[in-house]
Amino acid sequence: MNAKNKTFKDFINYFLGDLFVKGFMFISLPLLSRIMTPEDYGRMSLINSAIMILYVFISLNLQNAVINAFMKNDVDFPVYLGTVLLGLTGAQFILVVISIYFATPISELLSISTDDFYWVVAICVLLSYIYIYTSYLQGARLSGNFVKLNIISKVSEVIVIFSFAWFMAQDKYLSKIYAQLIISSILLLYILVKLRKITIFKFDLKYFISALAFSSPLIIHVLSNALLSQVDRVFIAKMLGDEQAGIYSFAYNIGMCILVVVMAWNSSWQPKLYKLLDQHDNKKIVSIIGKSSALLAVISFLTILFSKQMVEILADERYRDSISVVPIILIGNSLIHIYLSYVNFTFYMKKTVLVSVGTLFAVAINIVLNYYLIPIYGIHGAAWATVIAYFMLAFFHYIIATLVLKINPVSINQLLWYSTLLLASYFLVRYLDSLSFGLGLCLKLLIFIIVFFIVLKSKVYNEIKD
Repeated sequence: MNAKNKTFKDFINYFLGDLFVKGFMFISLPLLSRIMTPEDYGRMSLINSAIMILYVFISLNLQNAVINAFMKNDVDFPVYLGTVLLGLTGAQFILVVISIYFATPISELLSISTDDFYWVVAICVLLSYIYIYTSYLQGARLSGNFVKLNIISKVSEVIVIFSFAWFMAQDKYLSKIYAQLIISSILLLYILVKLRKITIFKFDLKYFISALAFSSPLIIHVLSNALLSQVDRVFIAKMLGDEQAGIYSFAYNIGMCILVVVMAWNSSWQPKLYKLLDQHDNKKIVSIIGKSSALLAVISFLTILFSKQMVEILADERYRDSISVVPIILIGNSLIHIYLSYVNFTFYMKKTVLVSVGTLFAVAINIVLNYYLIPIYGIHGAAWATVIAYFMLAFFHYIIATLVLKINPVSINQLLWYSTLLLASYFLVRYLDSLSFGLGLCLKLLIFIIVFFIVLKSKVYNEIKD
């Protein structure tokens, strides 16, 4: 299979796999909103936020070193992987012991209980080995294996969450912890068998130092990304209570649907980008990124267009206040595509410190905006803070890749026209949603048909494939 067809096949695998997982979760949302109160949903969301934030430290972010080492192909990979696994095991023993002494202040900061904190740490340890293996699958372009593993783990986790939540009389949010512990433990046993076949368990200090040198600076970057997507819930819980945090989290989970396309594209595109950069083929890079952005802009627009209908279908009455928040969150999540378009060049250059600096600036903006906007505008303030933060995230990484590293051929206009289209979509949808139900829906369907035929005629998707 030639390179271009392999890239397209990987995209289809990642896209369909993630679509299946997210689709299954979408089906589960209305059921979960009927089993859980917004308060329980908010607490479950805070547990998830704590996992995402603490995982960065517990894992030492070494999964990024693994995928980069495989794609760059400049090490003895079996020995490198074995070194990473052995080094991580020793480091985690120390980190877990240290975490015991800081459990109370950290749990208070994350708005979870101390008991929940210990469970979160255990989950993070399990996930660190699972994600190292899945990073290898991505770097090796084994997209089929990656997708199968992802589908099995996520679908199983959701089923177990429902099972516990259905039978638990109180503290239903704990179903998230129980489900992830059970599924991750089973999955890890399977992955350990697979790792033994591709790993030489020999500790090479030079390799471990090299892995830490790549991954450690990125801890700030990955943590900042986690904070960008999660810190708003912590602020909302502290300022407005668990119920509002639950409603916002429900809206955010729906708004994440656009990330199915964004992340599937980036997972398939990044290996090809590295090869094109090696070949100094900037013209093709600009062309592919431009066309993929156009297609993602259209998909984002159509998703925003029908966001109200998604909430009405999926949500219990207690969650209907999320309707006006979902389009804003969709804008922010869609902007991640432009950010990735710029930051991939910095990853290629292995300038992980610069990656972290750019992301840290964006998270600082997000925290400040959340602090000032949530007391005034409530959960809408948190949503707009995220949009502004993601815009600035893309802008900072454009500056780094273009002016500092001088490797990025993609114009700033990519960010400007993409953001303008998304904002225009938001105001159009606000107007259409203010009309009567029948008229608003008819106009939306008419717009959908027109856009669909324009895209079909343009054949942008075929150009991206080629």
